[in-house]
Amino acid sequence: MGPEEPPPPEPAAVHIETRDLGRIAVRPDQIISFSLGLPGLAEFQRYALIELPQLSPFLYLQSVDRPDLAFAVIDPVELDPDYRLSVNHGVLKELEVTRVDDLKVLVLLTIPLGRPREMTANLIAPLLINLENCRGKQVVLEAPQYSHRHRVFHN
Repeated sequence: MGPEEPPPPEPAAVHIETRDLGRIAVRPDQIISFSLGLPGLAEFQRYALIELPQLSPFLYLQSVDRPDLAFAVIDPVELDPDYRLSVNHGVLKELEVTRVDDLKVLVLLTIPLGRPREMTANLIAPLLINLENCRGKQVVLEAPQYSHRHRVFHN
């Protein structure tokens, strides 16, 4: 029996500047590449997916290249337990998966300034993320049962 091999070294952290969190370190596997960017933001293609326990179930999608560009996101099943999507085979192939269940699905939140209880989620245009290869894409669903202004809190 030979000596045990040491575990591979952890990948070096990437440091990014953020407006809301200051300078943070993220693992390379937290950086998601959106090859076309997000609609209206094509020049910004790399985003860090940040989970902060104090914000759970919300996550933070922070641009790696622009400190003031960040989005609050959430798994749509947290808002609608029956949320289902169907995407065409081309999208799955582009993200290098065979099933939608192999993807992390998140939706963007809109939080009106000073009125967080009026927060809405865009259920019609989810972000699909392959966590294995760190590639993502925003798609627009043809699903009339969903809204781009789904109320998060029902007062």
